[in-house]
Amino acid sequence: MWAVGVLAAGLVVAGCDGGAPRPDASPSPSASTAGCARVAAGRADAAATLRPGPSEGKPKATAAGEALVVDALVLGEACAPAAGAALRIWHTDARGLYGPKGGDDCCFYEALGTSDHSGRFRLETIRPAQYPEPNAPAAHIHVRIDHRDLRYEVTMVFGFGSPPATVMPTDGPVVVPLSHDSAGWRGEAVVVLAS
Repeated sequence: MWAVGVLAAGLVVAGCDGGAPRPDASPSPSASTAGCARVAAGRADAAATLRPGPSEGKPKATAAGEALVVDALVLGEACAPAAGAALRIWHTDARGLYGPKGGDDCCFYEALGTSDHSGRFRLETIRPAQYPEPNAPAAHIHVRIDHRDLRYEVTMVFGFGSPPATVMPTDGPVVVPLSHDSAGWRGEAVVVLAS
C-alpha cells in the first residue's frame, strides 16, 4: 500500500529494486500506452547528476536538511530510454520555503541538466519540507522534462512500500518510494512519459 500525498502533476514512478542496479538494463519493448515493465533505474553517468543549489541570485538556504538521492530512469515511446531529455528541478528547503521571501520566490534549490544516453539522471539534494501553511500539499519536488518537442511538468512525492511491476504513463503525481540509511534518504524512480 502506498503512503503518499496526492498532487496534481504529470508522471508515474516506480521505485526500489532489491537487486543491484544493472547499468546496461534495457526496458521491455512494450507499447507505453500499455505500460512498461519496471527495471532498475541504475546509476546515471556522472554528467547526468543534478545537485540543486541557489538560483537567480538567491542566498543558500539556512535550514539544514537530510540528504536525499533519487536515481531515475525516463522512458518515452515504446518504453525506449528518453536520452538527452532536458531537465529542470526545483524544490523547497527544509522549512518548506522556495526562497528567502517565501511563497513562489524561487529558488534555494534549483538545477538544470539532461538525462544520459540511457535516459537516466541522478538527483543529489536534501529532502524538502511541506509548505508551512495549513492544508498544504505533501512535500514534493518539481521536475520539468523537455523531450522531442514535448514538455512535461511533473511533481515527485514520497512514499514507502513496493512499487508496481508495470509502470503506466499518467498525468498524476510521480511517487518515489524512499528508504533511509546512515547516509540519508534514497529513492529510485522509473518514469514513463505520457503521450
